[in-house]
Amino acid sequence: MARFFVSVDAEGMPYSPSRVMMMPGDPLYGELRRIMTRVTNIVVEELFASGAEGVVVADSHGAMVNLDPFEIDGRAELVRGFPRPLAMINGARGCRAALFIGYHGSPQSGGVLGHTYAGRILQRVKVQGSEAATEYLLNTYALGEMGVPVVAVAGDSVLEEEVRRHTPWARFVALKRPASSLADVTPPWRMFEESLRRAVREAVAGESLESARPVRPREPWIEVELKRPWHADVAELFPCVERIDGVTVRLSCGSFLENYKLLEGVVMASYSLER
Repeated sequence: MARFFVSVDAEGMPYSPSRVMMMPGDPLYGELRRIMTRVTNIVVEELFASGAEGVVVADSHGAMVNLDPFEIDGRAELVRGFPRPLAMINGARGCRAALFIGYHGSPQSGGVLGHTYAGRILQRVKVQGSEAATEYLLNTYALGEMGVPVVAVAGDSVLEEEVRRHTPWARFVALKRPASSLADVTPPWRMFEESLRRAVREAVAGESLESARPVRPREPWIEVELKRPWHADVAELFPCVERIDGVTVRLSCGSFLENYKLLEGVVMASYSLER
């Protein structure tokens, strides 16, 4: 059995609808860390029970130091910290397949705490096949260029249609559904834990795993609508960036992975203008 990659975000986690949970210093941040760690351990346990040789877990929310290293399953390698190249999918190269846990919708999705990568900087992200790309789709395309297929996604229910469309073989588990952009409805823990364990087992089983394939966009560009005109001014300083209008730029390097990394750079540079 091969190594597997697990990218863990926060806004699609169960019981996690509020901004007072999301960052260090927030009143309920400790609660978020416990939830993320416990859900991640479910996935890691099932992967090893299914015969995985190794599991790489990438902490993929905010400063990317959310998972408790003393409570996470000790058999997994843990990727922590930010900034780092390829952010949410750092550590995936060479793995047999990827699983996304705690994933959420875009700002346009109607999901809980919807955003794409950087809510303070990015209003909308477009790629081949989507007018409102999510982190799920961007990461799926980037992994596709590495030859790594996505076999399971768990998170906000608003993602299900997109997952079915782009990776129909992937198992999807709704860990929550939106009641509003800042409120969620979560099924009983026992219920979604059973669903998640079953989905992981099925995703890495022989025929299911063999049916999964890397997904690459036909065209590698990424088009970004930024929050402010000065963010677009900053973006124009980078090579391979074309200004479309006052707040929109197109990233047009030769590969999707290059544009993915360029998007990271544009976001980081734009934050320099935020107070």
